[in-house]
Amino acid sequence: MKNKNSLFLNDFVLKKAYIDLIQHRLFSYLWDFFYKPMFKIMKTKPVAENEQNILLDAIKNGEIYYVDGGFKAEGKFSNKISQELIKLGAKYDKYSKTYLIDKSLLPNVIVKYINKSQEMAKIKLEEINQFLQDIQNNLDQYIDLMLFEDDVKVILDDTGKQIKQNVKSLNIIVPELTQEQFEQIEQAYTKNMQYYIKKWTITHIEEMREKVHKAILEGFREEQVAKMLQTEYGIAERKAKFLAQNETSIMLAEYKKATYMEMGFDKFIWKTRLDGRERLLHKELNGKIFRFDEPPIIDEHTGQRGLPGETYNCRCLLLPYRDDNILNDII
Repeated sequence: MKNKNSLFLNDFVLKKAYIDLIQHRLFSYLWDFFYKPMFKIMKTKPVAENEQNILLDAIKNGEIYYVDGGFKAEGKFSNKISQELIKLGAKYDKYSKTYLIDKSLLPNVIVKYINKSQEMAKIKLEEINQFLQDIQNNLDQYIDLMLFEDDVKVILDDTGKQIKQNVKSLNIIVPELTQEQFEQIEQAYTKNMQYYIKKWTITHIEEMREKVHKAILEGFREEQVAKMLQTEYGIAERKAKFLAQNETSIMLAEYKKATYMEMGFDKFIWKTRLDGRERLLHKELNGKIFRFDEPPIIDEHTGQRGLPGETYNCRCLLLPYRDDNILNDII
């Protein structure tokens, strides 16, 4: 039974909408500055004669490609394409799933297109490499353009509403953030995001340049280059989601601290989500009371101290507490 004089406040939720908002903003920057120009480079196609040819059309559409003395298919060879290749003298190798045929036996128009494609793939790789070099040289300018002020305001306004809802039945006034407090939170958030984006981008560019250099040496086809870009694009999406969740969680932890302390709470109860995925250290912190200005160690490897949510992937909750609370009424 709860004591009628006890005070209980729920923690507000790190909504998926917050993460989606920041992830969208962050990835729009990465897309505009980084990936969009590279995909634009890859869109250029070699000019081919306006001639009706089943094999030529299949090559242009990316259904088949010529490599290592034969044709391979992205999926399965259609009956029409197989028949055309057999007519030209191609022999199917079931182990490599390739129609083997010397390039000299192919129609001249197809040979020309294959050669142009290979030349263009090399040109595109060199263009991408130069683009990555330019990004690397001017990275600070791009990073400085990545701002999150509007998104932070939306998130903090909504969390403020959550807190007001939590104390609706209590005689507690929820303080509004001053402009100075908002700017401090927003600037710290933006600074952290820019730092981690820059750190990740530097490493990512170096890795991509190594892959591009290798692709040039190995004579990658356009399709292989495009797939490489798609893979890197997927990596960036996942990184954007991780940063959005991690940095937003850290920002909200600091917002809680500032708001709850102004409401008269000088302590908090650590509440761990006990679902088998929790850190052992955080499991040990569950139910313990700490002062906001004396938080516990939250990462045993670094010795970092902080609040719930201030280390990567932390899903723990913070329940504001003061001495007129009764612990057993809350946990």
